[in-house]
Amino acid sequence: MGRLSGPDITRSKCRAHSRAICERFSTPTASTRRASALERNLELYLGGALLVVYGLVIGFAVIQRTATGEQALWAQESAIGMFVWVAWLSVAYVIRNEDHLRFTMVLSELSNTGRYLVYWIEWLCWIAFAGVVFVYSIPVFGGFLSRGGTITGTAVPDAVTYLAVTVGVGLVLFRVAEQVAWVTYAYYRGDDIRYASDEVVGE
Repeated sequence: MGRLSGPDITRSKCRAHSRAICERFSTPTASTRRASALERNLELYLGGALLVVYGLVIGFAVIQRTATGEQALWAQESAIGMFVWVAWLSVAYVIRNEDHLRFTMVLSELSNTGRYLVYWIEWLCWIAFAGVVFVYSIPVFGGFLSRGGTITGTAVPDAVTYLAVTVGVGLVLFRVAEQVAWVTYAYYRGDDIRYASDEVVGE
């Protein structure tokens, strides 16, 4: 029996296959769909909140400098730190939602198996890159922490800024592992995982 995918099952096919199989592929369940909006958009929510604070800090600095000719020493360092956090959170977000750059002209022509192999190439590249960055970021973060420096004009450790690298890359690795699990599950279940615009496997 060939592989079946949810969109391909029609009423006529349901007559040829058991009701259990049809229901399994045509009706989304907790085991065949990915998690909630929080799981999908965690990095978006965190990054969005930081961008709001970032905007407030920049706005405050601009107003203060215009009104008094002076600028708070902590504003610039804080803004840079938040921008670094947003950047790394964004990387994890685009992996989770498959929004990163692709050569769609090639992907759209691949078979299901071909697309699965391309996924593995992507995963291995991400694991190699993010894994190296994660391993080397830990001692660097430890060095910042042991130095005891702070963001100018505050009591906040400047290690918080560098922590964005370790946490961000950790989230990248988590999202890659999550994608490996969902795409592999969908592939062996028989779903169509070929490239389609604005679609995420498991949703």
